[in-house]
Amino acid sequence: MNTFPGSEVLPDDSRYPALIRGFNQRWVGTPKYIEVCGSANQVLKAVQTAVDENLRITVRGGGHCYENFVSGNHGGVIIDLSAMTGVYKADDQKDVYCVEGGCTLWNVYTTLFKEYGKTFPGGSCYSVGAGGHIIGGGYGLLSRLHGLVIDYLYAVEVIRVNEDKKAEIITVSADSATKDERRLFWAHQGGGGGNFGIVTKYFFKDLPEAPAIAYLATMAWEWSDMNKDVFTELIDKYGAFLKENSDVGSPYSGLFALLHLTQQAAGQIVLTIQYVGDKPELLDEFMAYMKLTDLDHVAQRVPVGFHHIVHNADTPRRMPWLEATQTLNGSGPNQRGKYKSAYMIEPFPQQQIDVMWDFLSTDKYNNKQALVQIDSYGCQINAVKSDATAVPQRSSIMKLQYQTYWTDPDDDQLNLDWINYFYLAMYGPKGPYPDGKLDGCYVNYPDVDLDNWQYLYYKDNYAELQKVKKCWDPHNIFNHAQSIEAP
Repeated sequence: MNTFPGSEVLPDDSRYPALIRGFNQRWVGTPKYIEVCGSANQVLKAVQTAVDENLRITVRGGGHCYENFVSGNHGGVIIDLSAMTGVYKADDQKDVYCVEGGCTLWNVYTTLFKEYGKTFPGGSCYSVGAGGHIIGGGYGLLSRLHGLVIDYLYAVEVIRVNEDKKAEIITVSADSATKDERRLFWAHQGGGGGNFGIVTKYFFKDLPEAPAIAYLATMAWEWSDMNKDVFTELIDKYGAFLKENSDVGSPYSGLFALLHLTQQAAGQIVLTIQYVGDKPELLDEFMAYMKLTDLDHVAQRVPVGFHHIVHNADTPRRMPWLEATQTLNGSGPNQRGKYKSAYMIEPFPQQQIDVMWDFLSTDKYNNKQALVQIDSYGCQINAVKSDATAVPQRSSIMKLQYQTYWTDPDDDQLNLDWINYFYLAMYGPKGPYPDGKLDGCYVNYPDVDLDNWQYLYYKDNYAELQKVKKCWDPHNIFNHAQSIEAP
């Protein structure tokens, strides 16, 4: 296989206007150039050149960073890994698989499935870069059954810059010879991207077998028929079910649900469900449980967030797992967006349900692309100790993503105000501070508005991440607005 020879894209290049933008159209940079790399050695050279010329480095895999951590590079260099798309079995290792740093999730799913019958429990947006997804923890519709992506990470190949400002390629794992190397590997198990170096290869071991069959179903409720009592019943039922059925070893671990609480302008609230396993009757039982007293569910007719419409699934559809994954696999159009997150250990208190109703049902803000997505969580995710990886949230039952999308820059403040005031009303100025009911925020849904992001993302693991930063990136070459700080 021929390796892409690399390409330096300067401002007068026709590719430059496209390569300075993120998927989120709010973020447009003015780098001195973009270096598109096809191998680790090309990345090594690009890093060394940037260090020698005192240029700020940012790194792009898929370009989906929610905040301006990648494209927001003015006068520096964006190192683009998108030509590094190999997914293959490592030559000298049994049952070890390599994913190169420029892969997208769909790259990974299709190759692992078609060539090896394997998968990993990653996300449902096909064009998201695997690298950023992995290094922040990585979860998806198989995570209740199989845990987080990082729970299968075996080693990483990293380009870092040493004390002498020399770029070097190293490979570290949990079995590395020194404690510092082992801690660097640990930091890549959820410590977030852009912190310690550039990962050019991810190695996975003992990956789960890909499911043969999956069942998809949706339940939708018309906003025009919704009232606060019905809304409360829906959220109470969802939270109660997940509280009861999110323990390690739960028979419902093969069931993953996504409750899309849309803003009323969308027309429908939608519950999307996937089940993999040999007891599809559990999906029927869950759907029966989620039926509401005074409002029948109907077929989904509107898209929600970045997911496709799942047609004809108001009764469960049986299909090959890869086909089901493709059915859900959306990223949505390139738009402007803002996002926030929260982990929940307990179901919603009434005060938060009241807030959600107020912000989602109001006719003073009408945006059919605004919502809170409440993902089921727990089960095998929570089988891992909070300090075993850099992801400390290992006791939650739900994971929330607040989202709003728009296209006109003139509407920025309107949409930002809605999501910011919504979040403030839900959690107060401290955010979803870990208190036994809430458990902080997800680093892969970064939010620059968080005052105490260090603790909300990493909790007690942050101090150890700081030590790793000082050891392996002593000159803070790799940095952004929420990168790990030296002690």
